[in-house]
Amino acid sequence: MKTKTSLACGSAMGALLALALVSGASAQETTTAWKGAPQFSNDTLTFKVRGRVYMDVVSQEVDRAVGNDFSSQVSRVRTARLGVEGTWNQNWAYKAEAAISSGGGTTQWEDVVLEYKPNDFSSIMVGNFKTVSLENISSSRYITFMERGPFNDIIDAGRVMNVSAKMNGENWTLQAAVSGDSINSADPTVVGNDGGSDQVSVNARATWAPVMTDTQTLHLGIWGRQRDRGDQAGFNYQVRNNTNYGARYVSSGGIGDSDTMIGVEALYIAGPFSLQGEYANIDIDRTNGLQQEANAYYVAASWFVTGERRNMDVKKGELGRTKILSPMTAGGFGAFELAARYDSADLTDITGVATAGEYTAWTLGATWYPFPYVRFMTNYTKSQNDNAILANDVDVDTLQFRAQFDF
Repeated sequence: MKTKTSLACGSAMGALLALALVSGASAQETTTAWKGAPQFSNDTLTFKVRGRVYMDVVSQEVDRAVGNDFSSQVSRVRTARLGVEGTWNQNWAYKAEAAISSGGGTTQWEDVVLEYKPNDFSSIMVGNFKTVSLENISSSRYITFMERGPFNDIIDAGRVMNVSAKMNGENWTLQAAVSGDSINSADPTVVGNDGGSDQVSVNARATWAPVMTDTQTLHLGIWGRQRDRGDQAGFNYQVRNNTNYGARYVSSGGIGDSDTMIGVEALYIAGPFSLQGEYANIDIDRTNGLQQEANAYYVAASWFVTGERRNMDVKKGELGRTKILSPMTAGGFGAFELAARYDSADLTDITGVATAGEYTAWTLGATWYPFPYVRFMTNYTKSQNDNAILANDVDVDTLQFRAQFDF
């Protein structure tokens, strides 16, 4: 049975427990290091409060072939999270983070992870976290654009409960997991003696970096996932307009009984320039017995005008924090990044659903990093939602601004 206790109380209890552990570890002197916020260490015992806040302003113009055109503007807290992280020794680590707001005022658990590392090259993780796709598993603190885009919407690979095993070398990773539903999802309904079960999936991801030099990195990856909905609602393949705000105009509805996904990913970094892309194909077993497909991809390029280099951690297979060459905290200007991205999501093979169309978009972005823990971002997206059955195409122009900090 899922826990119904208040997230705020749970976070507070976790913080008090970790502080008690730190204060009780008196065999060694407690030291403090700055990692966006104070991290307390006593021998191999560490504790740190973590969090992030994203404050957005969004302006949207919607042009519909059928129905009235309209515009809207909103300012809001896109994300506000608070949590704790730390280690008990070199083998055991933990992280627990709750979202106070996630774009719609909702409160829910995010990463809740217990990790055991028997050595430097393997780990076993249990908890609520993500497992596949480079853009998906990399923290939103480090990705290039304000939102991950329709590729991430379509694959629907958010945080779920996992038991995962991972191995890595100097330039490769291999991970496999058995997954359930999100820790935030309601229990499936039990009807009579029929019982009830969460969705279940198995997935795996492998990455390799054949090029690693002081100026260049080439990352390649492949992943797969097979899942079944159990007694939950059918899987819905849908996209937003490269923003967390506004309506969805391309959507399949809850048609998926089970599906199999195969994805590939690549990232090339050459000094201040980078090129990144992913593609995924989805074989869908529908609730009505039909077998159909959907696919999505994106290609993105970025350039640090001030000479910085994106941080690809090949031992983890994910993006990390960019090192700012001349931060304002040291008397400099900070870093400035320009970026462009093309997105495509195609649901046109899905029959009998009027809104199962095709989505394409261009996004331009500019980001200023005064220092590593703060970003000011601007994204402009011009998107097209083509629904051939309804002949109800929808064009959406979205301009977004963000002030972001984390600790």
